[in-house]
Amino acid sequence: MWPGWGRSLYGSPEETLARIEEDTRRAQERGEKLPVLQAAIADVRAKAVARTRDISVEVDAAGVIRDLEIADSALDRGGRRVSAEVMELVAKATKNARVRTLEVTTEIMGKSDPIVGVVAAELIPDQDDDGVTHRGGLR
Repeated sequence: MWPGWGRSLYGSPEETLARIEEDTRRAQERGEKLPVLQAAIADVRAKAVARTRDISVEVDAAGVIRDLEIADSALDRGGRRVSAEVMELVAKATKNARVRTLEVTTEIMGKSDPIVGVVAAELIPDQDDDGVTHRGGLR
């Protein structure tokens, strides 16, 4: 009989079946975690407040503004200055929301899950990225 006869390139049929069962179990566990992850990401919020405490911005995981508060006292600085401050705060809050989204993803899925790498690649901005805009317009 030839050496290795009856064995596949990946081991014995029993070893192959055990690997398939383990892969299936991991896929099921991952599938159970995904709705939890989606809910957790939907709950992510990050807030940034101006040094003067008269402007605050809250964004969700996608950087969408969920709350914007501008006190009357901020308007004394003029519309252009307030607009610039709001945009700076949106960028800061969005960066914080990205960090929180990655933390939540890692906590729920586990550090070794491939989705953590995908989320990190999506959320870690390029050096020239202001955290708010990208090719073609607003995020």
